[in-house]
Amino acid sequence: MELKYAKIRQQNRDITLMLILPTVILAKVIHIFLLPAKYYFDSWRMISMMNGGVMTAWVGYQNTVDFYTKINIFHLTTLSQWSIVMGLVMTPIMMYLISKTEQMEVRECVFTLMATGVLNIYVFSITKEMIQILYFLCIYIIISLPIKNVPLKILMCAGVYYWESTSFRSYYIIMAAMTVFMYAIFLWIKKRRIITQKHIFIFVVTCFFAVFILFYVSQFVSYDDYKEALNVRDGTTSTIEGAQSAIVNPIEVNDNLGIFMFDYVINAFRMMIPIELLIKSPMYAPFVIYQFFILYYFFKTVKNIKQLDSNMLVTISCFAAYFFGSVVFEPDFGSWVRHEAATFPILQLMAYKSNLYEGTDKRERMVKYEAANV
Repeated sequence: MELKYAKIRQQNRDITLMLILPTVILAKVIHIFLLPAKYYFDSWRMISMMNGGVMTAWVGYQNTVDFYTKINIFHLTTLSQWSIVMGLVMTPIMMYLISKTEQMEVRECVFTLMATGVLNIYVFSITKEMIQILYFLCIYIIISLPIKNVPLKILMCAGVYYWESTSFRSYYIIMAAMTVFMYAIFLWIKKRRIITQKHIFIFVVTCFFAVFILFYVSQFVSYDDYKEALNVRDGTTSTIEGAQSAIVNPIEVNDNLGIFMFDYVINAFRMMIPIELLIKSPMYAPFVIYQFFILYYFFKTVKNIKQLDSNMLVTISCFAAYFFGSVVFEPDFGSWVRHEAATFPILQLMAYKSNLYEGTDKRERMVKYEAANV
């Protein structure tokens, strides 16, 4: 019976790989022809800068423009050209990562096709997220390296986040520090003989406290970024002004760090479970479902933490660090979905490997029982 189900899951994987191409085509049609103009703002701005337009831009924009200028060997000049070429380059890489899993449940098939659509609409074009996914590919490569020294892998992954903070998004310095911290706390949880509610409570409180400390210290590293993040969701900043999916603070911060952390905890749960988007518009339903998939795979992996191998421990440490760090800065749900989609290289490890650990304790007990009765 198990062999029959294994064959079905293998067929699921093969069918999903075949459906990726039509999904990509549909996604590109949506991206090029159907999205409202507001979704192209960043891309049009960068294309204008590449074509000689003069615009005041923060360093992240300029670094992005410099990157695309250097790789523009085909002399691309329009959004549709960039969208198609980036899709042609990145989709095969994505398919390679997906193909490394041998079997898929139906939910993994649905998740894979949704991820394909999101990536080809919001990431695989002339976007900042396109550069961001390259950093996560570096993290994926580090995780895949045959290095037995796990703390070294953690430091290398944290180094990628630090590299991104110095060259692209300065606030990723928090992710770098959180990666080391998350590994330490996950390792502590993993070594408990029995994981109780007390351990879970300590874990959650410690994570939020670590964010508080790191965010407080960040003002001494980059005060401008600290001030921007402190008030980014007050509803008065240009970052979220006019954004339909803006994440407005429950209580206005007004430079108060204590209120910021209170709002942070609430906003973290709002971003994990974005039900409020459905109230704003039923059109957000695909994004809500996609977020539920991510939440499911993350917690399923954490649930099986005692059975995780060292590579998966590094994976969930890097993803958790990303989550706790990005909650600080994301101004709206749209940015959250786009940026989170760029984590696919490590997210897919949780999605496709989480089933391997399901019921591990039960199988081990059965093996021991059978061995004892031979």
